[in-house]
Amino acid sequence: MARRLSVLAGSGALVTHVVAAAVAAGDAVQVVAFVPQPARHGATLVEGDLGRPGKVIEAIAAFRSTHVVLAGGLEVSDRHRESLAGFATRKAAASQGDAALSSVAAAIEKLSGAKVIGVHEIAGDLIAESGPMAGPAATSEQLDTARFALHAAREVGRLDLGQAVVVAGRRIVAAEDVGGTDELLARVAAHRAAGRVGDGAGPLVIAKASKPQQPLYVDLPAIGPNTVTGAAAAGIGLIAVEAGRSLVLDRVALIAAAEALGVSIVGLAFDG
Repeated sequence: MARRLSVLAGSGALVTHVVAAAVAAGDAVQVVAFVPQPARHGATLVEGDLGRPGKVIEAIAAFRSTHVVLAGGLEVSDRHRESLAGFATRKAAASQGDAALSSVAAAIEKLSGAKVIGVHEIAGDLIAESGPMAGPAATSEQLDTARFALHAAREVGRLDLGQAVVVAGRRIVAAEDVGGTDELLARVAAHRAAGRVGDGAGPLVIAKASKPQQPLYVDLPAIGPNTVTGAAAAGIGLIAVEAGRSLVLDRVALIAAAEALGVSIVGLAFDG
């Protein structure tokens, strides 16, 4: 059955992929743009404002949305985060985890009647599978390091800090924060250039995992071609993501970049 879908849109290629998949499925699509968005075939475009969440609810209701999805990157300042959390707490019961997103999702459902869903429910081909995905075959040492790194990323997420860590052997050398994955990789590249990391026997690995308190409809970890480029520049030979709970964007370009730069990419589950 076709949906009436409002896409709460941030930056990046994910928005385009989600909109295209929804239109192809026969959904009526509205894009609520929190950052500038291009016109897309089959979708209407309206402006969103993080500082005015009530107006976003009005746009969802006016479109008679049956479903809402959050897609793309957003830089949420402390001021906007506090505003969103305050709005959600006033309008709906606060939920566990990231108050600025999961509580807002609860408020959307209560006030608009639309169901908040994850991008994987629209574009299931984006979900990372378990096993090798791109690049050269990972060594047993790299895979062992990747499992350690994935568990470390989960613990960083438990603190609601970020979703990724970089490890050298068994040493955590950097963790993602509000700057995101690209900034993390740039920091590691600077550390490597300064001789602080990357000159030992242990492999450099980046791992991304969902936060344990994170619902599947909010900000799943994602990798794309830029992740591969940034990892290679930092001397990282393996990218590991949580299988089943991470997104792989622009897969064709990602695979090409991994092959060209010699970066291995694998999906790992926490039970293995």
